[in-house]
Amino acid sequence: MKRLSLRRRLLLLLIGSLVLVWGAMLLVGYGEAREEIHELADARLQQGAETLLVLDLKRLARLAQVGTDREAGRGVDVEHGVGVRPLAFQVWSSDGRMLLASAGAPAAPQRREEGFLTLVVDGREWRSYSAYDRKHDYQVTVLEPLAVRDHPVREVTGHMGQVLLWALPLLALLVWISIRRALGPLAQLSQAVGARDAGNLEPIRPPRVVAEVETLIAALNRLLERLARSLDSERAFTADAAHELRTPLAAIKVQAEVALAAKDEMSRRHAIEQVIAGVNRATHLAQQLLLLARLEHEEAGSRQVVDLGCLAAERVAQRAGDAAGRSMDIELSAEPGCTLSGDPATLAILLDNLLDNAIKYGNSGGHIAVTVRHDAGAPVLEVADDGEGVAEADRARLRNRFFRVEGSASSGSGLGLSIVEKIAAAHGGRISIGTGLSGRGLGVTVRFGSDRPTS
Repeated sequence: MKRLSLRRRLLLLLIGSLVLVWGAMLLVGYGEAREEIHELADARLQQGAETLLVLDLKRLARLAQVGTDREAGRGVDVEHGVGVRPLAFQVWSSDGRMLLASAGAPAAPQRREEGFLTLVVDGREWRSYSAYDRKHDYQVTVLEPLAVRDHPVREVTGHMGQVLLWALPLLALLVWISIRRALGPLAQLSQAVGARDAGNLEPIRPPRVVAEVETLIAALNRLLERLARSLDSERAFTADAAHELRTPLAAIKVQAEVALAAKDEMSRRHAIEQVIAGVNRATHLAQQLLLLARLEHEEAGSRQVVDLGCLAAERVAQRAGDAAGRSMDIELSAEPGCTLSGDPATLAILLDNLLDNAIKYGNSGGHIAVTVRHDAGAPVLEVADDGEGVAEADRARLRNRFFRVEGSASSGSGLGLSIVEKIAAAHGGRISIGTGLSGRGLGVTVRFGSDRPTS
């Protein structure tokens, strides 16, 4: 469906508003003009009646006869008031007999009350005024057809309408020009936004900025800044991922070449085992990269109530074999009722990464403590070990992708804590890194949001 442009919509709204206002003005003007003309005409009727009362019956008879002779010589259009005698009158006796009537006077019955009256005679409306002459004992009624009054009202209103009708195209042109000039900054903004792409995310700075558009430009510039940061992060991530994948792939190639050139079965077997280990490391790294990419771009899935203590117990039991392989024991301490609204699958990944780091970087034969507790109404998860730990200067860098502590004997992707931080943030939480058990090792604390659901 074709949509109206903003210019056309504003033009239609403004012109429509003008037409409505003009229509209301015409109606109001018609009503006021009609009222004024009727007041003037009523004053003429009253003045005419008072003037006729000054005359005696003989003079009134001669006046009526003169009017009759004049009307006989010309046509009369009573409906439009053309040729109608301005003042038609009747003279009545006190006993209700009509003494005389002027030319054009209707056959209206006598009205004994004095004052104004609107009446209908032979399907035509008339306005009358009656006055009584107590000295000569007769009543004078002056009448005028209402069509005589309405005709000038219609003429005045028609002239007003014609003026407004001629002015409408001129006003439409002026409104169109004004709208074009007023929306000029929007056109410039549209061109500036259209010129932006992945290679050009510079802030928008149009030459003219109106107050109503300034907020929009500021929001767009903030969006472009976030996009630039995101693209820079993606480029860095891609470069780092390519670099990290190059190392295990190169090692796999070297070991494959060694296996191919080996003279004895033992050397060939050792090289093949190294190839398998390299493939496992590359596979793990690829899985971590895919998971991190999914966490960064995937919207939050369906949430449900998760008991953090039960989930921790499940993941500890799952990783107990890996810990036993290094002669490490895992202790779990969980307070009841530590629940939150979240995705069980990604929370399980968070726990697995923390346990994997503790098992991988803790001392062989050491101890790992997993704690689930409440703190100020918020569920808190802690995983601590008693290994060599990380220097305080390097702890802040542990969140960075692909960062690994120099001199560490254990291999890893350097993505574990980055994934943990992403999952925690998706659940309204944050992580902090400190010292582990007994002042040794590393401890990671995840504090989730305090708006826990009720089960």
